Amino acid sequence: MAMLLVFVTVFVSCDFIDELPEENSIADETPPNAFFTFTNGVEIETFTQVTFANQSNNATSYNWDLGDGNTSTEIDPQNTYPGEGSYTVTLTVTDALNQTSTYSETIELIEPDVPAVPDPVLLNADFDRLPKSSGTDCTCSGWINTSIGEQGESSSGNGSDVIKFDNAEPDHAYQEFAVTPNADYRIEIPLRFESDQAGSLPSQLEIRVLAGEGYVSSYTPTYFTDTAAIPQNGFGYTSVAQIEDADNNLLIEVIDNPNDSDYRIFAFTFNSGANDSVALFIRGIGNSGPEDPADFAMYGYSSGDEEIRVDSVTITAVN
Repeated sequence: MAMLLVFVTVFVSCDFIDELPEENSIADETPPNAFFTFTNGVEIETFTQVTFANQSNNATSYNWDLGDGNTSTEIDPQNTYPGEGSYTVTLTVTDALNQTSTYSETIELIEPDVPAVPDPVLLNADFDRLPKSSGTDCTCSGWINTSIGEQGESSSGNGSDVIKFDNAEPDHAYQEFAVTPNADYRIEIPLRFESDQAGSLPSQLEIRVLAGEGYVSSYTPTYFTDTAAIPQNGFGYTSVAQIEDADNNLLIEVIDNPNDSDYRIFAFTFNSGANDSVALFIRGIGNSGPEDPADFAMYGYSSGDEEIRVDSVTITAVN
């Protein structure tokens, strides 16, 4: 949180009657004394909102010049200034005997720096072969949602473990993660297609960022730090229809087979909107005649003729 710098210049004056009291009059033995303090917001949205605390003594009326053209007769006024800058605020107080006292401060409001948006935290973003909550170790650990597809498969390539989206299968990767609302993010994915098989059903890789606002009702995401602890279903998205609802998508990108067997880095950006949680969903598509018609009937999609290998996923905030 940025600190707000405030520079203060103080002027104090008291106006008293210089001549002696008239005959039979009563001298003002407790003249007024004007004084105030103030507080203001420290966030970029609130730093111009100032609340004044009147600490004057022996006064019955108060007249404020708030330094931006606004005035007030309240004891403790509030004021929203038009922006950063210097404002001289003057308080004049009067007592019952019409004696006055004046106190002034020049306050300088400085817009705080916008805090940097942190990078999201992903579990097993390098697709290492790790334990999962049930079954054998897999590069897909941390990326399984059995409600919306079959798990990706373990493989190797690019000098490390990779996750494979097999041909003619409804393989996927899914993970929820925390984001800062209304922030921009960049996704980088190194991947490789098998050479084009020249078939009628070429593979494509589809990448979606799904809004947390689209999670099923009453769902609260949990962000795990151990792949062996993360469940394999029961997440915010429970059906392919829910995923394919256009209102639930912050990003949809489809990568065609470049017919190049080298690993290439594909990059995309998205904005989180009003969400503080989103889900990344990756799947192979392009096939209407999968190896297992029952799986296709269950999920409604399948990869095409070529395998796809994904080396890692990197998501960074765009500051």
